[in-house]
Amino acid sequence: MNPTRCHYFRELRPFLLTAVLLFALGIFAGSLLAAHSTFAGLKINESLGGFAQMFSNLPKPLVALMIFTNNAVKTLLVIVLGVALAIVPLVFILVNGVAVGVVLHLATQSKGLAYSILAIVPHGVFELPGVLCGAAIGMMLGGKAIKRLFRKSEFKVGFELSRALKIFATTIVPLLVIGAITEAYLTAAILGK
Repeated sequence: MNPTRCHYFRELRPFLLTAVLLFALGIFAGSLLAAHSTFAGLKINESLGGFAQMFSNLPKPLVALMIFTNNAVKTLLVIVLGVALAIVPLVFILVNGVAVGVVLHLATQSKGLAYSILAIVPHGVFELPGVLCGAAIGMMLGGKAIKRLFRKSEFKVGFELSRALKIFATTIVPLLVIGAITEAYLTAAILGK
């Protein structure tokens, strides 16, 4: 890793930790929501089943492309819109955590813990770091924008977005590509789809 990238990730570290903690909090909240709200859980379970069914007959390369495009566009938007005081990345990471918590709880209840782990871990080890890194970058940009508002510190939007987009292209995109391919091929094979 080159020194510039190392410096960027050192600067990003507290925001990355915050993103991980918010995601974990979202998972916990989603699990509680699914455990205590049978009606909501059933509706979510039905909609997820319908969503998964849409992809079941598509060719694997197309599924991988669709998964990658979805994740890449959302992550890029979270980075760019982070400049607006970090609101979008914070909401994005919490909502995704809640969604994962609900899905994990429902899958564990209906199919068992092993199935739930196999459904998430193979592609999640690539996809989640990419998405969390994108959210962390968005939060860092938002934090710098807030400092600029209140402390008159230097914050050059173009320069900061340029740095962020380099990390997006060189670190996040490869993770999302590997995650999408893994989800379309390996996860689907493991789960028998």
